[in-house]
Amino acid sequence: METTRSWRRFALHYLAMVLAMLAGMFVLGGAIRASLGLAGVEYSLTRFPELVILEMGLTMALGMVGWMWFRGHRWPATLEMAGAMLAPAVALVPLVWLAGLDGGTAIMLEHIVMFPLMLLVMLRRRDEYAMAHRRHRPVTRPAGGRRPLRVAGKVVAGVLAFLLLPGVFYLAGARAYEATRYGEPAADAAGTVPLASAPTSHDPERPTAVVVIGGTGANVADALAPYEVLATTGAFNVYTVAPERRLVPLLGRLDLLPDLSFAELDRLLGGAPPDITIVPEIPSEPDSDAAVAGWLRDTASGGLVVGVCRGARLLAAAGLLTGRPATSHWYRIAGLQAEYPDVDWRREVRYVDDGDVITTGGLLSGVDGALRVVERLLGTEAAAAAARTVGWRYYSPGEPGALPASRLRPTDALLHLVNIGFRANETNLGVLLTDGIGEAELASAFAPYAEVKAGRLLSIAVDGGTIRSRHGLTFVPRADLAAIDRVERLLVPGAEVAANPPPEAVAAADRAEVPIDYLHAGPGFAFDGALREIASHTDVPSAHWTAKVLEYSTADLALSGPNGPWAPAMRPLALGLLGLAVLVGLSRLRVRSAGRSAGP
Repeated sequence: METTRSWRRFALHYLAMVLAMLAGMFVLGGAIRASLGLAGVEYSLTRFPELVILEMGLTMALGMVGWMWFRGHRWPATLEMAGAMLAPAVALVPLVWLAGLDGGTAIMLEHIVMFPLMLLVMLRRRDEYAMAHRRHRPVTRPAGGRRPLRVAGKVVAGVLAFLLLPGVFYLAGARAYEATRYGEPAADAAGTVPLASAPTSHDPERPTAVVVIGGTGANVADALAPYEVLATTGAFNVYTVAPERRLVPLLGRLDLLPDLSFAELDRLLGGAPPDITIVPEIPSEPDSDAAVAGWLRDTASGGLVVGVCRGARLLAAAGLLTGRPATSHWYRIAGLQAEYPDVDWRREVRYVDDGDVITTGGLLSGVDGALRVVERLLGTEAAAAAARTVGWRYYSPGEPGALPASRLRPTDALLHLVNIGFRANETNLGVLLTDGIGEAELASAFAPYAEVKAGRLLSIAVDGGTIRSRHGLTFVPRADLAAIDRVERLLVPGAEVAANPPPEAVAAADRAEVPIDYLHAGPGFAFDGALREIASHTDVPSAHWTAKVLEYSTADLALSGPNGPWAPAMRPLALGLLGLAVLVGLSRLRVRSAGRSAGP
C-alpha cells in the first residue's frame, strides 16, 4: 500500500512538473515576447529559429526552477532538472546551423525529448520526488556522493547565469532588427501621394508583366531587380500591383505606391490574367497572404508565374507548386519543405523552370529568373542585352547560372546572431532618393543594410516630395533634407547622381558635417558599391555574409575593412560575465546570511 501511494505521489509530482514547465514556456515566454513586441512563435521560427529554441528551453527551465524552489527541493536537484531542460536546446541549435534542420521540427524534437528526459532525472531521485514534502521541508539524502552533485549544480547554475542576460539582450536586439526591416509608412504620408496618377500608357500589343506587392510590403531586392530587368527591354507593360493601392513599405523602410490594385489591373486587362506575374518575398500576415494567394490561384495562374526567393511560399499556398519541382532561398528552403512536403524542393540552383511556373533562389537570383522570362519570350540576344544593361555578369543562356556557396557554416551562424542581437544599431543612415534612379540601384541602397543590420535607414528627398524611378515607379521619402542632421552618413545611390549630385544635398551634408557615400560612382552591378561600403564601415565578414544572403559572389569585389564585428561580439561575453558575477555575489550573500543564522 505504501509503495502504491509512493508511486502515486511520484506521478502527481511529474504532472505538476510538466505543468510548471508549460507555465514557464507560455507565461514567462509569452510575457517576454509581448514586452519586447516580438512576432508570434510561428513567424519567429522562420526568421531566427535558434532564438526560439533557446528561449523555450530557458523559460521552461526557469518555470521548473521556480516550482522546485517552492516545493523545497535543494539546489543540486533543482539545477540538475534545469540542465535537463536546457540540454535538448543546446544540442539542437547546432543541428539547425549545420544540418539545415528547420525550426518547427527542432521545436517538436525539443518537446519530445524533454518529457522522457525529465522522467529519467526524476527516477534518478525517485525517493525525493515520491515524498509528500511541503515547501522548505528538509529532504534527507545519503551522505556520500554529495560533492559531485554540488559541483554539477554549480556548473548548471553558472551556465544559466551566463546565458540569461545575453538571451534577454538578444531578444531586444532581434526586436530592433525587425523594426529596421520594414516599419509602417509615416501616418501623414498617404495624404501627399498622388493616388490618381495610375499608369495611363498601356500598350495592348505588348505582354503585361506585374510585380506583386503584398499588403505588408515586399522584399525590395526581390521586387525591384526583376522589375528593372523586364522594364529595361522596352518590350513589356510592367506594373507593380497590390491587393489595395496604398502606400506600403519595402525592405529597408522604402515606401512604394503600387501602380495598380488587383481590381484596377483586372479592369485594365479586361479580366484577362497578366502574361507574367513576379511574386517576391512578402512579409507573412494572414489577410495579406490570403489576398495574394487567392489572386494567384484565381487570376495569375492563367499566365506565367515567377516566384522569387521566399515568394515561393505564396505560390505553394495557392496550390501552384503541388507535385512540381521548385526552389527558394537556400536559408529558408528547409522550412518550406516542412510546411509544403508535397512540393519537390530543389537546392543549389538559380532557378527551376517548370513551364508555366518558374521559381528562383534568394533575392538576386530573381535577376536570373527575370532573364529567363526575357529569354523565353524575346530570345537569348534580348536577355543578354538586358543583362548587360543592368550590369549582371552571371547570365547563363539556356540554363541556370552557377550559385555561390549556400551552406550555413558555424561562423556564418555566429556572425548572424551577433549582428542581429548585439549590434547596437546606433548608426543612422540616410538614403537620398532622386528622380530617374534605376530600380536596382535603389534596391542596393536598402536590401544589404537591412539584411545585415548595418544601420537604421531613413529615405530622404531634397524637398521631401515623391520621386519617380527610371521606369516610372512612385516612391515617397520619409524625410527631406532638414533631417540630414539625424543621420551619420548619407548614402547616395545612382550612377547619374554620382556624376551630378544635387547641389542642395551636398550643401546640406557639408553644413551638417555628414559624409556622403556615392554607391555607384564606379562601374559594375548595382549591389557592388553597397557591399564595398558595408565592408569598409561595418566589417568584411558581414559584407561576405550579406552577399551570401543575396546569393551574390564577392570574388571580384576586393572587399576591405575591419576583419570582424569585434565590438558587437564582446557584448554577449560581457553580459554573460556580468550574469556570473551577479550569481557569485548572491551566493556569497547567501553563505554570509546562513553563517549569521547559525551564530550564537
